[in-house]
Amino acid sequence: MPFTWQTIVWALPLGWVVFTLIIFTATHYIDFQINSKHLSITLFRISIRKISLSDIHRVSKNLKGKPEIWRNTFSPNHRMLVIYRKNQLRPIVITPKNRYVFRNRIEEEIKKHI
Repeated sequence: MPFTWQTIVWALPLGWVVFTLIIFTATHYIDFQINSKHLSITLFRISIRKISLSDIHRVSKNLKGKPEIWRNTFSPNHRMLVIYRKNQLRPIVITPKNRYVFRNRIEEEIKKHI
């Protein structure tokens, strides 16, 4: 049975709706973890982005510049944490659950490597 235009007209928008729902659902499963060498951004426990702790210049809650955004919530205002890197690349915005606790953990790990 060949595809008809009517099937294509319905399947294409339906595919975009399903794709959008998957993306919005997956954002809640983004997590941030610190190990001895890296800050890892994970999705379903699979590392999708790593930032070396030795590359982090400072951690702040104030944003300057155009960032690379990794959020796991739809209201990031009071959870936003900005990571500035030494090599002057774009800052990275993350939204951990407790930003001040997470910031202290990052700063402690950085001090261990200095």
